[in-house]
Amino acid sequence: MNTSTIQKLKLAAAALALATALLGSDVPVEVKGELKGAWMRPDGAWDGRAVLALHGFADDMNGAGDLSKHLLELLARNGIASLRINFRGEGDRHRTVIESTFLTRIEDTESAYEFLTRQPGVKADHLGCVGWSLGSATELEVLGRHPTWFRTGVVWSSPTGDLEKFMMGMPGAEEAIRVGVSTNDAGWKKITTYRAFYESFRGIDLNRSVAKYPGALLAVRGTMDFIPNGDPDLMKAATGQPREAVLIGGADHIFNAFEPEKGHAARAMQVTTDWFLRTL
Repeated sequence: MNTSTIQKLKLAAAALALATALLGSDVPVEVKGELKGAWMRPDGAWDGRAVLALHGFADDMNGAGDLSKHLLELLARNGIASLRINFRGEGDRHRTVIESTFLTRIEDTESAYEFLTRQPGVKADHLGCVGWSLGSATELEVLGRHPTWFRTGVVWSSPTGDLEKFMMGMPGAEEAIRVGVSTNDAGWKKITTYRAFYESFRGIDLNRSVAKYPGALLAVRGTMDFIPNGDPDLMKAATGQPREAVLIGGADHIFNAFEPEKGHAARAMQVTTDWFLRTL
């Protein structure tokens, strides 16, 4: 065996070792251009089930308190792969200037779906989606636009019904429409938004969108969520089966992610994991 052959074998062994090490790990990926994300596969045997995760407004793909990442880690331990993304113009928890719109969120979700279906081993007929807050609104609209893409979906702390009306009630919305830009203190950081962001919600009715989707749907929220609980009406509008709404007593909009001792975040993760195991 010559030196060249030995070197090739060493390189092949190193590549195999790297692939084995990445199996079950959290791998950064370039989804499309500036759209970045992370691909997580279960350790050991995997049957091709996968979930796409969409983050909330002015957050990132890991979610408040890394709760989204912890959810996907729990899914991986239960044999389900996942892709989570950072929406362009938004997906950085330290970012204060938001340059995304609802339309760019939808485009990014569509690109993420295409990326997900191209991954080796993924079964395109066994895909799910989970969104949080505005990520849930994005999910519901995509479910309506592409009703055959996902077998099952979960929405956390989601707006429902007339999305433009809801978003125009947010601090700074009217100012942004009037003068083009607005900066407001959201509590955890100051956030700047533009007119185009609010205009992009025009004509979006999430209950009307979900009515076009024939798959399974679970809605999860806390009783202390600042978003009004429209989940009962969302369930009435939905046409797929099964569909359920879970209300977690005492939980806030982020399921008290920074207070794990309350157990609300663990409850949200568990009911979501159980749902995907049941419907995916």
